[in-house]
Amino acid sequence: MTGAELFVASLRAAGIDTLYGVPGEENAAMMLALEASDVDVVLTRHEQAAAFMASVHGRILGRPAGCFATLGPGATNLVTGVADATLDHVPLVAITAQGSRARLGRSESHQVIDLEALFEPVTKLSQLLIHGDDIPGAVAEAVRVARTPRPGAVHLCLPEDLADAEVSGEPLPLKIPAPSIVAPGQIAPALNALGRSRFPVIVAGAGVLRSGASSELARLAEQTGIPVVSTFMAKGILPPEHPLNLHCVGQPFDDHIDAVFDACDLVIAVGFDPVELSPEVLTPDAATPVFHIAEVPAAADAGWNVVADLVGDISATLRAIVAGTKAKTWEMSETVTDVRAAITKQRSAEHGAEDGLHPADILRVIEASLDRADTVISGVGTHKMEIARYLAAERPGQVIIPNGLAGMGLALPGAIAAARLAEEGRTFAICGDGEFLMNVQDMETAKRLGLSIMVLLWEDCGYGLIEAKQKADKGTHTELSFGNPDWDMLARSFGWEHTRVSSADELEDALAGEARKLHLVSLPVSYAQALKRDDPEKSAAA
Repeated sequence: MTGAELFVASLRAAGIDTLYGVPGEENAAMMLALEASDVDVVLTRHEQAAAFMASVHGRILGRPAGCFATLGPGATNLVTGVADATLDHVPLVAITAQGSRARLGRSESHQVIDLEALFEPVTKLSQLLIHGDDIPGAVAEAVRVARTPRPGAVHLCLPEDLADAEVSGEPLPLKIPAPSIVAPGQIAPALNALGRSRFPVIVAGAGVLRSGASSELARLAEQTGIPVVSTFMAKGILPPEHPLNLHCVGQPFDDHIDAVFDACDLVIAVGFDPVELSPEVLTPDAATPVFHIAEVPAAADAGWNVVADLVGDISATLRAIVAGTKAKTWEMSETVTDVRAAITKQRSAEHGAEDGLHPADILRVIEASLDRADTVISGVGTHKMEIARYLAAERPGQVIIPNGLAGMGLALPGAIAAARLAEEGRTFAICGDGEFLMNVQDMETAKRLGLSIMVLLWEDCGYGLIEAKQKADKGTHTELSFGNPDWDMLARSFGWEHTRVSSADELEDALAGEARKLHLVSLPVSYAQALKRDDPEKSAAA
């Protein structure tokens, strides 16, 4: 077989059944090999969108998809989405073409750059394939590395002459070792530390969702009475109305949840990745002891005081802790009661705004319209902070918020991947006008695939989050406003429908109306009141 055929067969043997990407001259052999295989290939309109689609695909299924591009500019366009997967700990396989091996040693050659070196800082593994014999092992090892704790992106580079060359070899089956189990002798000291605490609090990170441990964590909270705070990426472990659900931590301003961390005497960090949120936010000056539960050890430079580090399968560890705490419960503290009441009041209040819709009012309407099977993909910008604050999830993974790299441009491509995978329920993307046009071309991809997606486009005609940050730090801001196209004309040119809403009632009607295959809903948003957050009381009144 050819190198390309062996490469594709090796991908399939390693469990890669979907690739998103843009073809080029140098990956023609791979494209033909893919066409002859049962791998599902999604042609996209931009390589960055392909990488974002693969990233969201991996978040939802917990196993990697691939994204591909040709050499040179095609490969460089993948980098942002690949880095997004690595920093959000999502398994992904990035595949780039390359010029022939004879060209790689030259000082200069058309479109040739060192792709192995380019991807090395943003992946767990980056490898240029040189020999046909390397292909089966390289593919199997790359996928294994992508899936092992903490998961992330890997990169393989296939030169065009190797793709065309006649090679011999057989694909290797992928072997993923079972997660390690915490040694029984480590559980007892950890339980002793937990038993001595008067006011512990659980901080759930994205690792809880990745490991499928949400139900075990909910069981621990309900058995012990310990409240749960989630990072942006771990929404949905407890339902919104649950008395132990203290919603999210991670806002860049004083927040109600700060009172919980000021009062607690033990932080139980479960599946927490430091890239989600600086640990210093949870334990200022490393004063509060931390009970760390994850598939990998606590980072030595995280800046917190780890008194118990339980490394291994998160579900198994939580079951052991549940078994060891059956005789111990913690009473609901006054702090938790007050914070829970303040958050509930804030989430349910009608805020209002003079020059557009208040984010909280928009999200209250969206949340009320969601069914459990629906999926929401958040983009990045001021709206992301509002989604984290106001939009609750009924199940783990219902609301996807990228927060490691936090790169703009994910919302629409991510919704395309989510809609392809959805067996039931609706798919929503929420994005700002500063982000939407970054990958607008893939509206055509959604139309070509016959998908059903609603994009809720928040329009404020400027880079609002940057403006707020500049004003907070410098007392003023640079010129950050921009114009927008006619959204109705844009949507219809791609075969989408468009609705303009200007009130909460109109938004409610749009969400409750007859489902449309592809629907862009634009609405004016006002962040002016939402950003007045010098303290929680001002935030509640905003």
